[in-house]
Amino acid sequence: MNEQYDAFSHESTAISVRKIKSGPPLSWIVDAFRLVRAHWKTIIPAYLIVVVVSTLLQVVVGSLQPYHIGIGTMVVLVAVTFLAALLQSGMMAVLHGAAENRPRVSDVFRGFKGSNLLGMFLLFVSALAIFAVFALVMFLLMKLFGGSSMMGAMNSYGSPYGYSYTRMMAEMMGGSSLVVIFFLAGALMVTALLFYAVPQIIVSGESVFSALKNSFLATFKNLLLLLVFGVNAATLYALLLLVSMAGAALTTSMALIVVVMVVVISGFFLIFNGAYYLSFREVLLARPEAAKVENA
Repeated sequence: MNEQYDAFSHESTAISVRKIKSGPPLSWIVDAFRLVRAHWKTIIPAYLIVVVVSTLLQVVVGSLQPYHIGIGTMVVLVAVTFLAALLQSGMMAVLHGAAENRPRVSDVFRGFKGSNLLGMFLLFVSALAIFAVFALVMFLLMKLFGGSSMMGAMNSYGSPYGYSYTRMMAEMMGGSSLVVIFFLAGALMVTALLFYAVPQIIVSGESVFSALKNSFLATFKNLLLLLVFGVNAATLYALLLLVSMAGAALTTSMALIVVVMVVVISGFFLIFNGAYYLSFREVLLARPEAAKVENA
């Protein structure tokens, strides 16, 4: 028991926001593969629990009648989404334990325990509020810059004193461009607030306010590096998917194609989970040197 507590001690989970130097383009992904390979007996069973339970939760959601959406249905949808988020958050604990050489499958349920459950609930509520505010702001901006500008330009076109076609299109595009700029800026801020919030709560036990603040600062300090990481991960995913589909298609067996696709997608997201955790570890944990994988 003492060994397990050491994996989540203050020494190994203290938060320190910092800007890191860029490394090899796929370094986090390669290191994640090594981490999974070194502790596959723990990480893979934990991941299978997440996949199976998440699939069952999706079946529950799919069984709801979409044409009878009421308060009860909405409550079930929110509850199922929260349960799936709790379970997925547990992978951060499993990966942290593995990185500290204290792996344990049961850490996948860490989000359901004590202060972690409360923290995740408050974060979930905060995320809903943030998305609601973002949606409201975008709606108001559409009314102010997009809708009114576009409708005004269209209504005036063809009138005796109306705009020319070129001027009408310019005004429409001007309003739309402003909305797009505001949308991209707002989406970036929302992403920065939430990007590293979950692992801070699950691994480090941070409060929701601190987790959001630290996530915002860490994301913007390492924005370019994280964008490169995202592009590399998306490119690798697309290549793996394309190669696996091409290989499976040669067999003309639909069952084999489905199996290969499921294996490739599941395997990629397992490695991506590890890469995401390692990025959090390097950007925010105060003792990243402990992430060296033994026998990798």
